[in-house]
Amino acid sequence: EKFNFLFEKGERYFAEPRRYDKLRYQLIMTKQKILINDNVEKAFSDFGLKVVQGTEMPKSLLYVPLIVGNKVTSYVSLQNVDKNNAFSDSDVRLLETLANSMSVALENARLFDETNRLLKETEQGKAELAVINSVQAGLVKEMDIQGIYNLVGDRIQKLFNAQAVIIATFDHERRLEYFNYHIEKGELSQPGPRHFDKVRQHLIETGQNILINEDFPKAAAEFGMKVVPGTEAPKSLLFMPLKVGEKVTGYVSLQNIDQENAFSFSDVRLLSTLSNSMSVALENARLFDETNRLLKETEQRTAELSVINSVQEGLSKEIEMQGIYELVGEKIREIFNAQVIDIVTYEKVTNLLEDRYAFEKGDRTLVGTWEPTGFRKQVIDTGQLLLINEGLEDKAKEHSSNVIHGELPKSLVFVPLISRNELKGMISLQNLDKEHAFSDSDVSLLTTLANSMSVALESAQRFDETTRLLKETEQRTAELAIINSVQEGLASKLDIQAIYDLVGEKMREIFNAQVIDIVTYDSKYNLIEDRYSFEKGDTTLVGPREPKGFRKHVIKTAKLLSINKDLAQVRSTYDQAVITGEGAKSIVLVPMIAGGEVTGVISLQNLDQENAFSDSDVNLLTTLSNSMSVALAS
Repeated sequence: EKFNFLFEKGERYFAEPRRYDKLRYQLIMTKQKILINDNVEKAFSDFGLKVVQGTEMPKSLLYVPLIVGNKVTSYVSLQNVDKNNAFSDSDVRLLETLANSMSVALENARLFDETNRLLKETEQGKAELAVINSVQAGLVKEMDIQGIYNLVGDRIQKLFNAQAVIIATFDHERRLEYFNYHIEKGELSQPGPRHFDKVRQHLIETGQNILINEDFPKAAAEFGMKVVPGTEAPKSLLFMPLKVGEKVTGYVSLQNIDQENAFSFSDVRLLSTLSNSMSVALENARLFDETNRLLKETEQRTAELSVINSVQEGLSKEIEMQGIYELVGEKIREIFNAQVIDIVTYEKVTNLLEDRYAFEKGDRTLVGTWEPTGFRKQVIDTGQLLLINEGLEDKAKEHSSNVIHGELPKSLVFVPLISRNELKGMISLQNLDKEHAFSDSDVSLLTTLANSMSVALESAQRFDETTRLLKETEQRTAELAIINSVQEGLASKLDIQAIYDLVGEKMREIFNAQVIDIVTYDSKYNLIEDRYSFEKGDTTLVGPREPKGFRKHVIKTAKLLSINKDLAQVRSTYDQAVITGEGAKSIVLVPMIAGGEVTGVISLQNLDQENAFSDSDVNLLTTLSNSMSVALAS
């Protein structure tokens, strides 16, 4: 037990927490007051009581539990040091009344604090997602590798409590690390390459972050770490790996020179997300540099490589998945001698292929999903490209490869789409009229385009995930704001009917429901009665009646009931009849509970559509019901 307030003979005491004794345990189990008006010495012996250090032995004691719901959360105790039989029946009744009021007030305060805490966490998460979006927007525009290092390094330095920021890449063959960005206390430097130590080797082998928040000298000795010449030894370090697929290609490091425990869990999470975005951008930049290298090597490929540049330019601007398939498919039509072009995706879990782009002599028919067979199955099994320039009919029989749609080709090439070392799909070119239609340079160019497309699809997928998280965060913020507004309104209302009206009208603003009602339940007479009712403008209140059907079930079980489809058939299971108006297609009922008993039911109904109420709707309605129950109990 923790002493929140301790006062004796005009003096305030601050006692340390201590374990339950038998008396406190009895309070919790029975939920009843304990009055000891005489023979205190015997009670101390029976219950194992001990006087708080520095205080006197009492002669009269009174303990009254504080109860929230059906749980004892605390107690109030009165003690008289000078006389026996100090507390009368009226004293006990008064303290019990005060304890009930205090329980409700403390629960209101706790709920308010919890709401504020969640709101702050939500706002922090929204701010983090905004930072991630801004970095990703910059990365999409930046194709120069050093430009990406500088962009991310500068942004990280501003974001985190770190005097030093390092971005380094690995040369695995030579076991060297290269410092691409290095800043300490505002001063940029360019240290030379150096060999891996145990920390770098651990990063490469595990692909996991390393956080050293205290006792750096011990960690340095254990991992063989050395401070970069001309820099200071840090007190806190965080290493985050940069990965392409499953391969660790480098790392980002934050360091604080002045204090230990400088980096929190949220710092680790945010840096992890930024590192993922940076890894994809660096792979884009690497592919871009590879393209430029090929461009310089041969003038013969100038026209083809300019096409690659235009595709990559388009891909860097395109963030919608289907748009990427269309862009690459149409560009391939301009470049290659192929009457048939298709781009398909592969789902490993279901073992299904699906058309995303198809063209055969002007026909754009998409054939949907199908299990891979023949040539496509070979590409999936091997993860390697497949080029067949002659004898295709015989090889099709050999591999049991059937034509899915259209004619049998005379030349074909399949190039896999690989992301994170997994095959995600393939691009296929086919020529229906001649053999040897595709040269080595065609295959090389198509492979480069496939690699660019794989990276672009990965970027688009990450962008979609970030957008989804941002929308969820904004929705959570809106829900918490609604809860706050209801709780503020409830706190200011003294009239019970006004509380019912306030909550009912607020639910009309929030939910996709044509029917809303709030009923109270009298367990003594087993009657429910409408307190708020709305059905497409009709606010008629139905008088007292016995609970039946859905409401009877909720009252009996004290659990919410949500039915989002086939409601007409489900009604008979619960013996539910339509009382007034139309029969609903979706319904959710949430109990109001006070003192461990059901005191009423809130109901939402949609008359026109099934699946009208989401999990977030149910959660929000439950929170509103809890807030309302507490307000009514007070």
